[in-house]
Amino acid sequence: MTSTMPFAARIQTDPALHIRTATEPLEISQLRAILDQEHYLKAGRPAGHVLWQGVYQQDPEDRSDKLVAVLCWAGAAKRLKDRDTWIGWDAVTCANRLKLVVQLRRFVVPEGSRRPNLASQCLGLGLRQLADAWQEKHGYRPLLAESFHDPAVHQGTLYKVTNWTPLGFTKGFQRHRADFYQDLQSPKQLWMRPLQKNAQQLLGQPGSLPEEHRQGIAEATCGARSALSCNALRSLKDAFNQVDDPRNPKNRRHPLRALLGMLTYGLLCGAPDVKAIWAKCGPLNQHQRAAIGLTRRHPVSGQLLLPGYDALNDIVNQINPHSLAHAINQWLTANSDLLPKSLALDGKDLGGKGKLGALVTLCHHHTGAPLVMRTYSGEKNDCELPVSQTLLKQGAPVLVNAVITGDALNAQKKRHSSSPPPGPTTTSPSRTTSPPSTPSRRKS
Repeated sequence: MTSTMPFAARIQTDPALHIRTATEPLEISQLRAILDQEHYLKAGRPAGHVLWQGVYQQDPEDRSDKLVAVLCWAGAAKRLKDRDTWIGWDAVTCANRLKLVVQLRRFVVPEGSRRPNLASQCLGLGLRQLADAWQEKHGYRPLLAESFHDPAVHQGTLYKVTNWTPLGFTKGFQRHRADFYQDLQSPKQLWMRPLQKNAQQLLGQPGSLPEEHRQGIAEATCGARSALSCNALRSLKDAFNQVDDPRNPKNRRHPLRALLGMLTYGLLCGAPDVKAIWAKCGPLNQHQRAAIGLTRRHPVSGQLLLPGYDALNDIVNQINPHSLAHAINQWLTANSDLLPKSLALDGKDLGGKGKLGALVTLCHHHTGAPLVMRTYSGEKNDCELPVSQTLLKQGAPVLVNAVITGDALNAQKKRHSSSPPPGPTTTSPSRTTSPPSTPSRRKS
């Protein structure tokens, strides 16, 4: 495959250099040992999909190979404000497509092999081979590479000469265990590197991606990453403080505002029914579960427990839909950003030719992030167009009043089932999916 890397023609690579992807445990152990000896951060523990590359130089006399550089690629950082803004991601799209970004976790040229221009040649060689090697190993082509440098250690000259883009500094936190972070008070410089010319456009635009990238998109059933930040989840929980609890006081295992927050979170993620909403909430980690208001803990581990499917199903059938709609609309109005210059309409049918309910969403054209929603019940051809016209004709007042109607929420009610559907797993490596979308989205 022809390389599209813009720096490929600028850096003259030594013909004696060649790169090899490490696949055998012994070879990977050797590369890790070099990092432990030569890199100031050691080898560490890469997360997500991992790719090890070794750059070798052939000795002209005995034709033997000498290791002159080690590169370790792994999964991208969970959230980076500057990166996500640069791409044009909302939180849902970021969670859905994050695997298409790979991170250069470690790069080192051993002390005994260093010479002028060798590091830039090795990094350039690694970048040119990265997409193909990643696809061969993991089944999909990444679109973007990210990396960091510590200004207290070096100046980042290597990234400059290989045409990476600087995007500001991190806040200085380091991931520690599953759900915790340590404040190291050591901000790092963030660098981004497209792996093909239209990488930024592909990552940020709505709609489907080319086939070679689709295996890197999160599955639609659940996700390991929340579509909302903890601050947003806390504000969502507080939005339901004034909603009356219809349950028997003796049968309130979980706070009402946590259950309603979960329902709203699932709807914003595009879940069409209670089963899908429950699946969307399953991967929320401990910080996110606390932020949304859950309080019950496992008696042994102390971990916050997710309500069962029946708990969500019951509250949907008991809650006053008009009171819930009012609270949701107030939250949407209070937390919506400046309106975009262009919007899109997106319709989804829950089945039964519209008899089971349907949803029309007015959303950001470029990101797919939902702004307001209206549901209806009936034939699509008879109902969807009038609902859409209402959203468009009312314009700004519709956005201010955020139309999720109480009658529409009745369409979400489900009959009690004798047994719940198969539950979501909280250890899945997949990520939350984007809001409902169709290939034929219509601009307003």
